[in-house]
This record gives sequence, C-alpha cells and structure tokens, in this order.
Amino acid sequence: MHTPERNDLGTLKHLVKQGGFLLKLHLAEFAKDPTSHATESSRSNLMAVRHTVKQVYGSAVEIDVADLVKLTAPATGENN
Repeated sequence: MHTPERNDLGTLKHLVKQGGFLLKLHLAEFAKDPTSHATESSRSNLMAVRHTVKQVYGSAVEIDVADLVKLTAPATGENN
C-alpha cells in the first residue's frame, strides 16, 4: 500500500467507504438501465471522486483506493 504520511488509515478507510458507496449506486443504476442519464451521472461521480483523490493524495493512493473498492465491491460480471 502506498499511503503517504499525511494520509492516515482513517482517511483511507473513509475514501474506500465513499468510493464503495458510489460504486454501489452506479451498479444499481447500471442494472436498471445501462444507457440512462442516471447511469451516466453515477459513472461521472465515480470518475470525479477518483480524479479528486488523485489530485489531493497522489496517484499511488488513487490506485490503492480503487483496488480496495474493487476488493470490497459486490461480485458482478461487469469490469469497472
């Protein structure tokens, strides 16, 4: 894991929790209608959070958060 000193474990857990929540919302919208505005909006939210994490904490933490979110996400057939 690449957590920098300024990023404590609590912050990392919070980022993973929030990322997981947004992924869960996206998967629910995708299951309803893959081409809907709500699905696109939820995807945009995921991308925005990932970009923000990268800008604030750096690329290594961005990757760690994304990897941990994927590990804790419900199993689906979709590659995210």
